[in-house]
Amino acid sequence: MTEDLKNWPPVEGRYVLGNKKSPIAICTNATVEGIKVDMEKVAIIGKCVTENIGIEKIIQNIVSNPSVRYLILCGKPSKGHFVAQAIESLIKKGVDEEKRIIGAKGNMPYLKSITGELIDRFRKQITPINFMGETDSQKIRNIIDELLSKGKEGFKAGAIKIKQIKEIEAHSCPDWIPDPKGFFVISIDRARDKLLIEHYRDNKLKNKIIGDSAEDICKIIANLDLIGDFEQKLEHSMYLARELQKAEFALRNNSNYEQDQEFKMKKSEGKKEPVNENDWFD
Repeated sequence: MTEDLKNWPPVEGRYVLGNKKSPIAICTNATVEGIKVDMEKVAIIGKCVTENIGIEKIIQNIVSNPSVRYLILCGKPSKGHFVAQAIESLIKKGVDEEKRIIGAKGNMPYLKSITGELIDRFRKQITPINFMGETDSQKIRNIIDELLSKGKEGFKAGAIKIKQIKEIEAHSCPDWIPDPKGFFVISIDRARDKLLIEHYRDNKLKNKIIGDSAEDICKIIANLDLIGDFEQKLEHSMYLARELQKAEFALRNNSNYEQDQEFKMKKSEGKKEPVNENDWFD
């Protein structure tokens, strides 16, 4: 059993590991910080904000550890999502032929990336403990102690081995091929507090685009059909979107931006940035 858990959990996510032999896992939904528990008493604690990819990761990490029998659902709900409700619906009703969680709210409660075997095992192995909205650490610690006092045994079947997707190591792009429709120069217009994009063709300025966000500018570039149809069209499009996002971030944070250069955030004046609890899409 110890050997089976050597590389547990098999799936990456935003979580903290504790005692791998504990029967308790905790899903804090959209809450990232503030819930403090004794990690010797829980196997894993982490957030989940979506009814599809996030729940798939929870399922894989739980069925690969038969010790885990309870899933405490707590923390603040994710805006526009219903993770706890989806998990309870999954355990009670399962999925339909299209792998949609029966009775689940939300727009995309589908578990397309995992097998029916994993779903069935999860439903049998786990008892959900719904304390949604609860962020008080002491109250959650009390729940943990109450569950541990029941002495729940590990699931009788062994750990299910999760098939790993082969990783592809990224390499630098081959020699850059010029776009036949020209190139872009990205800068920040501080006087107007805007992003400024100049489009050149045959080394002549053809278009000037100004806007507040990378998203808006990307849409205009697409609508004007300014990117050519050539071998590296996709690479060029992704490069442009990446640079525009960097420029937008620099604009919003009053930092310097220089195209094709590493972005460096200006040091804050001793202020701690608030945690964005919706910046994780699992």
